[in-house]
Amino acid sequence: MKKMREVGLAVLLVLLLLGCGGGKGTETAGLGSLFPEKIGGWQRAKLITGAEALEKINQLHGKSIAAEAGAIGTYQKPGKRPAMVWISRSKTAAMAQKQAELMADKMVGNPHSPFHDPQTLRVKKTRIYQFMGMGQIHYIFCRDRLVYWISAPLADRKKLLDGFL
Repeated sequence: MKKMREVGLAVLLVLLLLGCGGGKGTETAGLGSLFPEKIGGWQRAKLITGAEALEKINQLHGKSIAAEAGAIGTYQKPGKRPAMVWISRSKTAAMAQKQAELMADKMVGNPHSPFHDPQTLRVKKTRIYQFMGMGQIHYIFCRDRLVYWISAPLADRKKLLDGFL
């Protein structure tokens, strides 16, 4: 059952990430440049970019998905569960926003979804979809052509979210 939930989370992440994306300063720079080495007491432990990131995203989705770029970062802090950040770039900002909205709807509309307590926030002029689930808080938001998915321990949610806004 736990494996099924992990697969479900992965599929939801991929659907969101691949339909959204793009941001200022990332047109020519790699998405890896968006992942700081440290955020407060959190240290970046792993960063996957380029073809490898797209391959992992496609593997999680179960098929090849058209995305311009993708990156996956894992952050660690002693005594805490890892925080994950997924970023992808889409062809247009409109596609990114539409996919974020669709993903948020699917997350709350699926009776088997591990996500609950949805909220929509506005922080720094960015619409953020927030969910609880799987022992963490999850944020989905788009900025220009980029879409972000952040999964973080509840106690450090603000620090990790602010690190990407």
